[in-house]
Amino acid sequence: MKKFILVLLLGLSASLVFGQRENQKWYLNGIGGRLEVGADSDNLMGLNYGHFFRPKFAMDAMFISNWDFTSGTIYEGAFMAKYVTPFPNISSRLRWYAGGGWELMGQGMKEYDGETKSGDIRILSGPTAVLGIGYNIPVIPVNVCVEWRPTIYLLHKNRSVNDVPEKFAIFAFTLSYITRDKYKN
Repeated sequence: MKKFILVLLLGLSASLVFGQRENQKWYLNGIGGRLEVGADSDNLMGLNYGHFFRPKFAMDAMFISNWDFTSGTIYEGAFMAKYVTPFPNISSRLRWYAGGGWELMGQGMKEYDGETKSGDIRILSGPTAVLGIGYNIPVIPVNVCVEWRPTIYLLHKNRSVNDVPEKFAIFAFTLSYITRDKYKN
């Protein structure tokens, strides 16, 4: 965990050195789909919304689920703040970002015993980080991002002892339609 924080801080400080090149908004609003995969992932998909408040500061909100209503549905929601900056000496349509936020995950477990249904609901919550790269397609108003999103669950309700309280191998892909005031050259 200490190595992750060190890498994140080094990346942010490098962006301060090279980030003076572009001071334009990447886009103003983006809404689209999100797919999360990886060893620690439950293969979740859903909605993602992003909004830029300043040229380099954005907030993301997401709601994703595994949509498995038969054995146990997992719902996740998160709010994340992101620092976004272009790569030096590369088109400013390609940018990297880093940030963090808070996630809330709920899981409804269904167990059937004859005709009666009993369920156990688990709720986990904790900080999440994000490190990613994104690109605005110049011809159409679409933004494509690939990111790594580790999460540590600090607060939990009805979590069994065998559950792992952190997820580090989660990778996400987002495809967002830029709704207004897309990136300007």
